[in-house]
Amino acid sequence: MRRIAWISVSALVIALTVSGCGTDDVPEPAPAAATTEASPVAPVAVGTSVYLRVNRPLTVRKAPSARAAVVTRLAATTEMGSKRVLAVAPASTETEGWVHVALPERPNGSTGWVPAAQVRLVPVHDSILIDLSSRKLWLRLKGQEEVETAIAVGSTKNPTPVGTFYVTDRVKPPNPNGDYGPFALGLSAHSETLTSYGTGDGQVGIHGTNEPASIGRDVTHGCIRVPNDVSKLLAKVHLGSPVEIRE
Repeated sequence: MRRIAWISVSALVIALTVSGCGTDDVPEPAPAAATTEASPVAPVAVGTSVYLRVNRPLTVRKAPSARAAVVTRLAATTEMGSKRVLAVAPASTETEGWVHVALPERPNGSTGWVPAAQVRLVPVHDSILIDLSSRKLWLRLKGQEEVETAIAVGSTKNPTPVGTFYVTDRVKPPNPNGDYGPFALGLSAHSETLTSYGTGDGQVGIHGTNEPASIGRDVTHGCIRVPNDVSKLLAKVHLGSPVEIRE
């Protein structure tokens, strides 16, 4: 396979120290032995992830202050049942006692602040690059394994959004031969043209397909379709893994 050097992020996951509720049927990465609780949090690289494990809503604020306006409150799990994950915001700077995070909400690129005392850093080594113009996806697992595949992307009417996102959901569809194939990943990205789709809110995902002839074309509502054999590999991708989508 062709070697790619487009991303060398060794992401970090930040886990809340509060005991969690909710489960995920696929194992999550174990914290590295050298990991320690961080408060304040040192500067971290783009792609760093925040792993939230809570038994009550987490308050996200507009600024690094307990008196700042509330941006949102996040539950322990997503609507799809995955453990809640956030990524450290791009170009984040050190602010004592607080972590600047990228939010999986509209508009794309939304950010907020969470207390650093509630989190700790844990490494995540998977990453995904999507190039819309060539309709290609590259998958790096554990920082080593590389997979390259053709994909289907959003149509002209409903394009796939561009930017730096992260994996928020891991879903095993009940029918592996259905619309979404054997496995799917939900992303922090949302469609910029659709505010709802099916029973969801226009969240963008990466998934398999029961229309293999669509691979290589711009025919989706914004999601990324991969061949079903690649879809099975998505099950190895951890929550919080960075996903770069470029034109």
